[in-house]
Amino acid sequence: MRLRTPVIASAAAAVIAALLTAAPAEAASYKLYVKSSRIAISSSGNGSVLVKCSSRSTCKGKVSFTADTGKPRTRKYSVKGGKTTRIAIAMHNNAPVNPHNAPAVAGRDYKSVSNVSVKVDEDKPRNTTHYYKKITTETLVSRQQITGRVTGYGPVLASDIRVDLVKLLRGGNTQLVKGQDISGNGGRFSLAVNLGAANSPSTAYRLRISGKDQDGIRRSWYWRGKDGKPTGGGAHLREAMAVQATKTKDFVADFRYGSISGTTAAGADVTVASPPATYSGGTVVTRELDLPYCANVFGRTEASGSGAYAVTFLPMTSSGNNRYMVGARNSKTQAWYGKDSTRYGSCHDATNYKRSRANLITLTAPVVGKTLGASQSNNTVKVNASFSPRYKPTGQGDRWIRLREKVPNVPVLDAPVVAEGQASASGNRTFKNLAPGRYWVEVGRRTGCSDWYPSKFKDNSLYFKGLDRGSEKWKAFKRLRDLSGNANGGFERIARTVQPNPATGAEQNKIVRGYKGWMYRGYCKAHGAGTVNTMDISGTGRTVTKKTSRNPIGAVVKGRVTRAKGKTNKEIMVRLSSSAGTRVIRTDITDSKGVFYVAGLPSGKWTISVNSDSWRGIGRTFSGRHSITVKAGRGYNVGTLRFKG
Repeated sequence: MRLRTPVIASAAAAVIAALLTAAPAEAASYKLYVKSSRIAISSSGNGSVLVKCSSRSTCKGKVSFTADTGKPRTRKYSVKGGKTTRIAIAMHNNAPVNPHNAPAVAGRDYKSVSNVSVKVDEDKPRNTTHYYKKITTETLVSRQQITGRVTGYGPVLASDIRVDLVKLLRGGNTQLVKGQDISGNGGRFSLAVNLGAANSPSTAYRLRISGKDQDGIRRSWYWRGKDGKPTGGGAHLREAMAVQATKTKDFVADFRYGSISGTTAAGADVTVASPPATYSGGTVVTRELDLPYCANVFGRTEASGSGAYAVTFLPMTSSGNNRYMVGARNSKTQAWYGKDSTRYGSCHDATNYKRSRANLITLTAPVVGKTLGASQSNNTVKVNASFSPRYKPTGQGDRWIRLREKVPNVPVLDAPVVAEGQASASGNRTFKNLAPGRYWVEVGRRTGCSDWYPSKFKDNSLYFKGLDRGSEKWKAFKRLRDLSGNANGGFERIARTVQPNPATGAEQNKIVRGYKGWMYRGYCKAHGAGTVNTMDISGTGRTVTKKTSRNPIGAVVKGRVTRAKGKTNKEIMVRLSSSAGTRVIRTDITDSKGVFYVAGLPSGKWTISVNSDSWRGIGRTFSGRHSITVKAGRGYNVGTLRFKG
């Protein structure tokens, strides 16, 4: 043991020596870090620097510029532990590192000095000094201008023009910061804005221009482009591009606008539209465009008695941001035109149904002499529908033909209906004066059919009481003439003019044997599953024959509705629906025993609802099957649906 004691003592001495050697190095570590690489200096030599205290306790000390003249101007600081903030720093006016003494540089509004050293003299939490030697000082720029010129081109100019500076706020709100009226064509505007701390850029604003068009109507649009390079305008705020002043120079945002003029039908409504600069944002955003899913409107007018028209105050640019189409509506006829004389049937047709700008007008100078033909298209479309021999097509359900425009990225059932009607017993239907375009041709897929049906009850008015449903009393009566009013007014007139399938005295004034009255229900029987085909029409004066695919027999779902306490289960609507945009809704009304069969179902999963039109009782709650998956051509039974209403 005595031999090992010197060894242990020697090792302990070595550890102590190592600790004593490490102590000075640890003491030299610092806790205040300078985060700024550039420091803006005012004319009085004052500035600020961004720092971070990495200590848990408060950092205290002084900062100064190493190369300051004479005795450096020092500034004390106190920064809470873990915080990042700005602290004051200063220099003498005649210091060599003062940027105000540096030479000016062409093309920028500030002067600077590079490789400046900043001294940090820490007092707490440790007493140490360190330097940052790659700092750049620059003259403080507090304000800059957002400026530009407004120039109109062509024979028709806007008036009372104003440019406004708009700020975006949280939650989608906006704030009008300031604005300026423009004096004369080619007038300038200049809007002063504050820069951020230490020469950082200003807030990102948007510029809105407004003025009175050729009809004295005030319209507005938003500037698009880059500093000194305008690229047109956006119809709404979401299309505006940011304008942001910097320390370098004023932000230049010029506005240029022009006009489109020519002739069309006397008194026609003329619309000038342009697709948005971008379609980003998905279906929700594109649905909100002025022309849904297609374009925004930049101007409107009504042609004179001689057919002359002019639309001014249109953003003028060679960029792809603004490409124009001009539409003319004369009575029920709508025609659209782009850069040439080709006639299009819709905004989507003008953009080739793929959001193309190839057909549209590039407005780099005023367009004059633009002729807009607005007569009927004289297009005739003959649809020949085909049906499975397994069923006899119904007139209101299976033989109903509906044409929808084939809008890009929009489900079939959400696309706008252009024309519809019942085909003949042989499945033929002719549509006249259809506009050029691309269409869905639907056979037996009617979703909003209603018709008159005989009722087992002579008085259904009980279910049309109160403020919410009192206006629907025309939907039920013993005879049509029993309704209040007459053919020219009151409930009887409503029943006689309702669409589809208005009531007639020849039919609804009679009582069908075995029944006691009439009711108007959202129900039309169909046996086929329905078909969807596509069709293209180009130009005018064309005759097109469209043979559709065969409409197959659909699935059939049977069942029975019961009600508690002996309440009637007659004439209750049962509806099967699907959320898929390519399917239809099918319904049936229970018979005298509460039995229903819903036919014409395409393959897929369907949701079952009872009393969907709130005809019997006041509720819709039931127990039993609430959904079913079917395959077209087969039969199914969902059993008993116990209705609680």
